[in-house]
Amino acid sequence: MSKVILQIDGNNFYASCEQTINPSLKGKGLVVLSNNDGCIIARSAEARKMGIPMGQPYFKLKNKLTQLNINVRSSNYELYGDISNRLMQLLRKNCEELEIYSIDEAFGTIKRPKGKCLYQWGKDLRALVYQNIGIPISIGIGETKVLSKISNHLAKKIKNNSGIFDIGIIQNKDHYLHQIKVGKVWGIGKRMSIWLKSKGITNALELRDMSSEQIKGKYGVVGLRIQNELKGNLCIPIKETSSEKKEICVSRSFSYPIDTFEDLNQAIIKYVLIASAKLRKYNQLSSAITVFTHTNIHSKDFFKSEATEKISIPTSNSRIMIEKSQSLTKKIFKPYKKLIKAGVILHKLQSNKYEQNLIFNSQNIQKDLYLKRLDNIIDNINSKNGIDTINWGSTIIKKEWSPSRKKVSNIKTTDIENIPIIYAN
Repeated sequence: MSKVILQIDGNNFYASCEQTINPSLKGKGLVVLSNNDGCIIARSAEARKMGIPMGQPYFKLKNKLTQLNINVRSSNYELYGDISNRLMQLLRKNCEELEIYSIDEAFGTIKRPKGKCLYQWGKDLRALVYQNIGIPISIGIGETKVLSKISNHLAKKIKNNSGIFDIGIIQNKDHYLHQIKVGKVWGIGKRMSIWLKSKGITNALELRDMSSEQIKGKYGVVGLRIQNELKGNLCIPIKETSSEKKEICVSRSFSYPIDTFEDLNQAIIKYVLIASAKLRKYNQLSSAITVFTHTNIHSKDFFKSEATEKISIPTSNSRIMIEKSQSLTKKIFKPYKKLIKAGVILHKLQSNKYEQNLIFNSQNIQKDLYLKRLDNIIDNINSKNGIDTINWGSTIIKKEWSPSRKKVSNIKTTDIENIPIIYAN
């Protein structure tokens, strides 16, 4: 038996999630908007067929969307994250190895019996995911990650394949590699794509067959790996455990400009608490914190400011982070500036396995233990009952400047208050 690489992703993921919790949207045009209902970041298959472009500002297409009777939803990241977790858990049970690549993508491995087609296995997995989660997936199968990505692209492109393509059993691979533009090959960035085209390389087949010395001379081992993967030689292995994050950033645009210290301070504290919770989730500590804010980049008096402070003892404690952020917020705030965005960056991260404490200071050690217990209690309650079920007092007050989500769907999977009530006689 040989091991093959799978590339699995959710089709039109954000739109599919919205259709899952609201079946009346299935088969209809649907777009999902970015923060503050700014731009279109996801489209259903029906909206694509109607010619709705990605990345366009909502206000420019609002009338057209209404005329075409296309549904509009604000981004609901709590929902998308929850459905993503369910999808990955299901995939992990059906793959020998699994590497979560993004919110809607994963690489996996499975053994292929000699000469055996995996289409039926793929169909069964697609049916299982749709039955349990309600979203359609595409499955690309190949000997390497690059080939599995190409297979996934072909699975979506070729309708007769029912969302599955196995390039490993195809006799005329060259025919399909010729169809893939070089800029669509996984790992080929914009600059590399421009360079390859200048050398006459326009598709995956030509990239596979070009001079290895030529690509090595320009892009070294990175270029060679991509080329060898196209040849069917596995060079980029599956990583079951994701590498530790180097920094955590939480930022938001406001629904309208703010200009008071109280508003900015409350926003920064809220973002600090989100970032601190992420630190604990990833079992990491931070030894530096940065806060930043800015006005509209197109305004005549554009203003931006940031400040950083080192943390002598790396921590993930919310209270310590709040104290640090408040002093930094005072440094970056400037009166009468119309601020439209603010954020927090926790950096210089390390594993909490190597947490250091002050020697000969039992009182502080005991205090740290109490603060850790408090953080853990808050995290556990919010994990079970929904975000902000319990939190620090400075973040509880609802502010009108919070990101606008006028068309957000009901959160039926992450908030117990929004679970439908069914009455039985």
